[in-house]
Amino acid sequence: MYKILEFQSLVLAAGRGSRLPDVGGAVSKCLLPVGPYPVLWYTLNMLEKMGFQETFVVVLSDDQSAITNALEKCPLKIKYILIPIPSEEDWGTADSMKHISNRILKTTTDLLIVSGDLITNINLNDVLNLHRKYDASLTTLFFNNGPEEWIELPGLKSKTKPDRDLVCIDKDTQRLVFLASASDFEENVTLPRIVIKKFESVSLYSRLLDAHVYVMKKWIMNYLVESEKFTSIKGELIPYIVKKQLSKPKNVSDKKGLSEKNVDISVDIFDYAVENGFESKIREMSSYNDNGSKGVNYNDLLRCYAHIPNKSTFGMRINTLSTFYLCNNKILSKWEEVTGSSLTERFHSTSEVKTKQIDENSTVGEKSIVNEKTSIKSSFIGANCVIENKVRLTNCILMNNVTIKEGCVLQDCIIYTGATVDTSCSMQYCLVGPHHMVPPSTSSNHQLHAETTENMITLG
Repeated sequence: MYKILEFQSLVLAAGRGSRLPDVGGAVSKCLLPVGPYPVLWYTLNMLEKMGFQETFVVVLSDDQSAITNALEKCPLKIKYILIPIPSEEDWGTADSMKHISNRILKTTTDLLIVSGDLITNINLNDVLNLHRKYDASLTTLFFNNGPEEWIELPGLKSKTKPDRDLVCIDKDTQRLVFLASASDFEENVTLPRIVIKKFESVSLYSRLLDAHVYVMKKWIMNYLVESEKFTSIKGELIPYIVKKQLSKPKNVSDKKGLSEKNVDISVDIFDYAVENGFESKIREMSSYNDNGSKGVNYNDLLRCYAHIPNKSTFGMRINTLSTFYLCNNKILSKWEEVTGSSLTERFHSTSEVKTKQIDENSTVGEKSIVNEKTSIKSSFIGANCVIENKVRLTNCILMNNVTIKEGCVLQDCIIYTGATVDTSCSMQYCLVGPHHMVPPSTSSNHQLHAETTENMITLG
């Protein structure tokens, strides 16, 4: 296998799943099951396929033990080093990176930062190659899959608008020249004049999915540590760098000291964007030019790029109920192209599957028992579950330690860890929260069964 040594990979898996519905318990987003494995496994498997030998993984301290136990049961060769951050702190991604900077800055390589909720069939070497090609400061990944696929979801019906980004990319060079949240604009979108003047042919997108994959020069990490203005990578740091690439470094006399509002402006990003090798001399000697007579890369010291794979690419972030449910519906049909291997064991070797009415689109986890006279279609059953006689499951997700008692009929339901559905229940499109007991003979449709706290929307 090809080994990647010039980049240090870092997986951000400390998200609290704020876009997922409240079901009355703490469920780590990176441990949510997609098919037979937790979400985080797919990210680590992707890095392993690329050729990474090891990676850092940022996790919440409260989740470290559970994540360790879950990954130990998964087929992985890559060495993953879990770096905990305090669970009691409400930190953004930039705060988390500052906290662990002493580990990251020991390396001399550029960084590949990947979200721990990403599942995709893309070869991330395409992103790394774009970064190498232009000696970029920052390279990003967006999916162009069109509008989010509609699917009827379990739980209470609600109308939510997805967050959207406005993204401008130069058609000729893949330069990322503008990035902002659509919510920042009420009606009209005004692009900086320099974008139109400098880049002759740009495309404006409003339906791209930010994969939260960022390749960045190590000096950006140095700048992040010294700067006090950023708490989020995606929401603050990345848009700032994209904007700053269009400007030029200030003279020393112009930037030292304090501004009129007594804000320290002595820390400037251009002070960190120093080329220590022969990069500038190579560009001067090369006959390559990406924009005619304006100089290689427009003579910009900061350069941001974006890779957009073709529309047939499979790419999802498991950060909403919609993507969690939809990805589970698709994962087995996409298995080989996503994981690079075949799924040879749909039923764990320690499980007891006594029924013959279980289709090829279902999996059964460790030490789970599926009794006779049950019908299971397109459903994922976690570890230590018990499915009693005369149960019918269709398009269901059962997490660990779930009990479904005799005579139940469940369709398009998600049952969280430790829950019990008592005898003769009939449920469609329902969510059952952790350790909740559904009473016998319950009949419900599009309901949330959980001990919630004022229906607050938080999970994990």
